[in-house]
Amino acid sequence: MNQTRWHGPVLALVCFIMFWWRLGSLGLIDPDEPFYAQTTREMVQANDWITPQIFGAPQFEKPIFFYWQAMLAQKFFGDTEFAARFPSALFATLLVFVTWIFGRHLLSPNAGFFSALVLGTGIEFALMGRLMLTDISLAFFILVSFAAFWMALEDEKNRQRWIFLQLVASGFASLTKGPIGLLFPLLGCGSFLLLTRTRMPWRGKGFWLGAVVWFILAVPWYVVMLMKYGREYWDAFFIHENWERLVVAEHPSNNHFWYYPMILALGFLPWMPLLVVSLGRGWREFRSNRVTLFLVCWFLPNLVFLTIVQSKLPSYIFFLFVPLALLMGRTLESWLRDGFSGKGEYFTAAGIAIVQAVGLLAAPFIRPEAARYEWLAMVVAAPLSLTAICFVWKRLGVAAIATTVSAAFIVIIALAWVAPDIESKVSTRGIASQIRSLRRPGEPLITAAFLARAVTYYGGEKPAAVESYGKQPFFTKHPLPFVRGDKGLAAYLKDKPSVFFVGQLRDYKSLTAEKSILRNRCEQLAVIGEGNDARVVFRVKGEAGPSLAK
Repeated sequence: MNQTRWHGPVLALVCFIMFWWRLGSLGLIDPDEPFYAQTTREMVQANDWITPQIFGAPQFEKPIFFYWQAMLAQKFFGDTEFAARFPSALFATLLVFVTWIFGRHLLSPNAGFFSALVLGTGIEFALMGRLMLTDISLAFFILVSFAAFWMALEDEKNRQRWIFLQLVASGFASLTKGPIGLLFPLLGCGSFLLLTRTRMPWRGKGFWLGAVVWFILAVPWYVVMLMKYGREYWDAFFIHENWERLVVAEHPSNNHFWYYPMILALGFLPWMPLLVVSLGRGWREFRSNRVTLFLVCWFLPNLVFLTIVQSKLPSYIFFLFVPLALLMGRTLESWLRDGFSGKGEYFTAAGIAIVQAVGLLAAPFIRPEAARYEWLAMVVAAPLSLTAICFVWKRLGVAAIATTVSAAFIVIIALAWVAPDIESKVSTRGIASQIRSLRRPGEPLITAAFLARAVTYYGGEKPAAVESYGKQPFFTKHPLPFVRGDKGLAAYLKDKPSVFFVGQLRDYKSLTAEKSILRNRCEQLAVIGEGNDARVVFRVKGEAGPSLAK
């Protein structure tokens, strides 16, 4: 029986569970999803398909193609969380299937299937496929670009078509996230050509036609923006959003050399045993195996570049999950066919599998606030424990099935049982009704900077001001006035009866701390969630206001 005929249906089921099931059930996660959703809403309302805008003014953080996707989704499905995330789920699905198709050519039919399966069931991939972010569609176009480059080298008869496809994909990538859409493929492909001393395939009719199409796709929108906004756009996008992110850490706590390796390791849960063994095999084989060298060149130069870049976020390396998944798919095929290659692999895989299962079981006891999820941890840990046992007994087929089930369990449990708690910690949607019902007519609305986009999206109007303790509340400037700390808020309140404040519990604690000059002028109205990340609304009395005493 031809077992490969089940590959497509299995991957479709995996994609449905990991990306599509209850896609819109969680509120948009602060602060990035509301930023993109509010921008899309304002563009649709203004019927402006050229200039991204937020808070009623142009914003230049990302190019236009992602917003076109989001606008079309909103036109079809309405202004909903499902519509906001539809493009990401779609491109995550396409990533899985194109990885499968390319893996069949690069490796083998079974290895291609295993690569797509591992990719689609990695926890970070599942999370990213459910978020309204630009990096998912960028990763898809980068995958197509690398795949077309490889096919151009291997399929001389159709080389011109493959080079044309690579340039088209690169054009869309550049229109999705800027110059890095061209830089990442050039780093990987150029490194491979240099190390293998292969003649560049970028020549001939396909190259020149592709270059023209790349120019048509990638350049005109930028020209329009430069003509319309001039130096303002140049400084905001090319200097601030690109160059300054190279040399300035937007999130200093992330700026460590080990940050991306940690994200990749945790992001491939529950496949960490396979990841570590595959990396070891890749290191041993890349000098002698052309396919391995190609995947290493796809992965390593870009990882080094992103590690040097000062601004770091988990989403920035999303496209690097694909070459790792291809390495892992080949290793999994080898395991199922031949078993472990030696005692080193056996002890490594079994040991990491045990650590995975024990770590999940221990989590509720390590973090007291997670104690009520003890039974959920045990449910997810059951297939992971089976995985560990199977590794110890060398039942690798059952281990692969149990690992896949573990990933599905995590998504199903998170969305079916833990969703309300998750939303209370990461989304402002749950407190939106409190904002509308508790706020007095005409009362100024102030938010913590972190929640300004979400409060605008769910509250229906932009805040009168945002509160921040820094010189600039946003890495990318927004046309919102801001007050600095309790002293700035007190000055803002001098001629006002009160302000209505939406923030996190840590903001309320800061303003009511003993050293705060506003500590006796804050009235807590509602709280959703637990801990310092809980969303809270409170009223701050102004000098012109009545007493808050009960």
